[in-house]
Amino acid sequence: MMKQVLMFAGIATGALVQQFLPAWPMFGGAKSPVMVAFVVYYALHREERAMWVAVVLAVLLQDGLDPGPFGPALLAFPILGKAANRIRFEIFADGMVTQVIFGALAAMAATLVATLVYALNGERPFHFGYALLRIIGSGLLGMATLPLVSRAVNQLEAALPKRKGYGWQ
Repeated sequence: MMKQVLMFAGIATGALVQQFLPAWPMFGGAKSPVMVAFVVYYALHREERAMWVAVVLAVLLQDGLDPGPFGPALLAFPILGKAANRIRFEIFADGMVTQVIFGALAAMAATLVATLVYALNGERPFHFGYALLRIIGSGLLGMATLPLVSRAVNQLEAALPKRKGYGWQ
């Protein structure tokens, strides 16, 4: 029960952190993909049911707080979560190299989907060079974000009490 409360609180806090972090102009205005990192973390570390809960919560917060149409995260997050959850037993989920690679790929995929959705809706113009800069920049930010989120959630979960059957746990 406490891990679920921690998941809800962590994703909600991650949404606020992502909103308040500044965009990186040298990366085409990309923001740190904190919500993508939470989705990938829970996809790599939890069973499928808990992963879907994390995906739904992250989609609601990402698309709800992002200016624009409701849909880029709704398209990207379930695919990213399912793909990561499917291969979680074949990789070392807590390895730094794994987290860097998954963080970069997931952030790039989510940014690509968002760029295409915004361009197809006519909300943002599509310029190939600018879009490529934003996707690559998002990948670089994802390389740093997923290891930080993973380390923070692992440390918070390690601090939870280990008793079972007492109180509201």
